[in-house]
Amino acid sequence: MIAVVDARNRTIRVGLGDPEPGGVRWRARFCLGADSFRSAEEYAWTLAGLCLRRGVDPRDADRVILSSVVPSLTPRLRSACAQAFGPGDAADPDRVLVVGPGVRTGMKIRTDIPGEVGSDLVCDAVGAYARLGTACVVVDFEAMLTFTAVNGEGELLGVAIAPGPQTAAESLRANGAQLPQVRLETPPRAIGRNSAQSIQSGILLGYLGLVDRMVELFRKELGGRASAAGTGDEIGLALEPAGGYAFFDPWLSLEGLAVLIERNAQK
Repeated sequence: MIAVVDARNRTIRVGLGDPEPGGVRWRARFCLGADSFRSAEEYAWTLAGLCLRRGVDPRDADRVILSSVVPSLTPRLRSACAQAFGPGDAADPDRVLVVGPGVRTGMKIRTDIPGEVGSDLVCDAVGAYARLGTACVVVDFEAMLTFTAVNGEGELLGVAIAPGPQTAAESLRANGAQLPQVRLETPPRAIGRNSAQSIQSGILLGYLGLVDRMVELFRKELGGRASAAGTGDEIGLALEPAGGYAFFDPWLSLEGLAVLIERNAQK
C-alpha cells in the first residue's frame, strides 16, 4: 500500500491505496487543515487516527511520498509521515520521498526557471496528463487560483497565478470595514441588491469570466485544442470555462503523487 500526502498553504490532502494497472484503488482519502503551530507528533497522531477511523491501518503503507509547498511545514510533515505510516513507532524520515530536485517526474518542465514551479502544480499536471493523455489546462482552485499548461507531448509549459476566490473574499473583507462575511454562492443576478449579493456577484461572476478567458488564451497558445481539468476547492464547479471540464477531481494531486511514487520505485 502507498501513502501520498499533498500539503498546501491551507489544506493537507492524504490518500492511501493499492497501485493497480489502471490506477490506484483508494482505501481512504481525507483532507485536514494546515496548521503551522502543530508539531510533528500532533500531525502523526492526526494522520494515523484519521486512517484508523476509515478502517485503514497506516502501518500497512510500505511506500510514502510527500509534496509540500510550505517550507516551514515540510520537515515536520516528513517526520509525521515517517511516524504515522509503515511499521515501527518512529521510522526513518529518509524513507519518505519528498517531491523536489532529484525526483523523477517523467514530465519535462519547459519554463525559464523550472525550480520555481511548485510541486503541487507538477503533481496536478502529472495526474491530469496521466488521465487524459493529451494537451490540457489544469485549473486549481486553492488559496491561489492556478492555470497550468501541458502540451500534447506531456511537457509542462508554464503557469498563470491569481488569488483564489476565497482569498479574494477575505482580502475584500479585511480592507472594507463595513463589508460582511458572506458565503460564496452563485448570485441570482449580476446586479447585486444587497451587500451579500454584490460581493457574490463581483467575486463569483467575476472569477467565472477570469477562468473562461484564461482557459481560452491557454488553449490558443497550446494550438487550439486542449482539455480543461479542474481540481481543488469545489467552488470551481461553479466556475466552469466554456465547454466545461473534461473532469473535476478535488483529489487530482494525489493521482499525480501516485504516478510519481511508481516512477521512483526502482530509483
